[in-house]
Amino acid sequence: MSVPRKPTVLITNDDGPLGDESPFIEQFIGVLQRKLGWNIRVCIPTDQRSWIAKAFLVSEPVTLKEFAPSSDIIAEKGCWYMASGTPASCVNIALNHLFPDIDLVVRSNVANTCAMASGTLGAAMEAAIDGRRAVALSFAFYNGDISADKAENACHVACSIISKLWTSDAWSQSHASVFNINVPLILEPDPPVMITKMGQSRFGSLYHRLDNGANGSMHPATGLHIKDHKVDESSLTPSQKQLRVAVDDANPETGQDPGAQVDGSDGATYVFSASVKVNSSLEEGTDAWAVHRRAVSVTPLQPALHSLGNADQAALWVQLGFQPLP
Repeated sequence: MSVPRKPTVLITNDDGPLGDESPFIEQFIGVLQRKLGWNIRVCIPTDQRSWIAKAFLVSEPVTLKEFAPSSDIIAEKGCWYMASGTPASCVNIALNHLFPDIDLVVRSNVANTCAMASGTLGAAMEAAIDGRRAVALSFAFYNGDISADKAENACHVACSIISKLWTSDAWSQSHASVFNINVPLILEPDPPVMITKMGQSRFGSLYHRLDNGANGSMHPATGLHIKDHKVDESSLTPSQKQLRVAVDDANPETGQDPGAQVDGSDGATYVFSASVKVNSSLEEGTDAWAVHRRAVSVTPLQPALHSLGNADQAALWVQLGFQPLP
């Protein structure tokens, strides 16, 4: 299949509406329009949907709402929507009911090194399963720094990389369905771009137990304020509002809650309070390894679980009385 000269691109995210929780999507779209002149379509969740992977909320109907971006963005009527579903449902509905002419799906947000839980990657995988080329684009920030000049530079770097992939039809040539791209928020206009493999992340509890009868408390690992059994959004900085992994210069730490305790009491209440530090593998050649070196990571992926039931484990299967694959 030949690659169109000027593609029609679907932009989505998992952070929801434009604002502090989704600080880069509008800026990225603006750079994409000015730099490449590509046709833009948008469908994003109406609510924060991070850490939801490729989930569909099958018992909940999805409602669409058209909206308009800021005046700096070129937006045609009928091209910008919010949907009351997950990132994957936004992509599925957009591709099959709103914009059937989409050539490329780009999923944009702040970096999350927990790939298996990432709504970013989940949305891109949904596009790939639908037979579309897809990019899972994330911006990695350091020490909470998401300043506008670094974000602008990162958007330009991202657009240049995506343009190269598109014009060379890298999907067909590499047999990849999704390119998972992490761009660091730095001022270097031409950072190194590394082809990487996915790193592995480990974390402990992602939930914090509220004290009985307490209406307000603080998560002991992250310092996030809890109010009315939810994270108090009003007390968070823009970077904290991401409630996800920020790349840090220090050695990775586990996300284990030091106050974790075994308590299955009837009526115990837990709130999602993911630590901003996750123990990510810095094995050479992984995406996390590249990002910690202020480089762009590009990881070619396919939407499939990797099967290990092959001849390499034949002796084990025979020992267990199973028939190994020929």
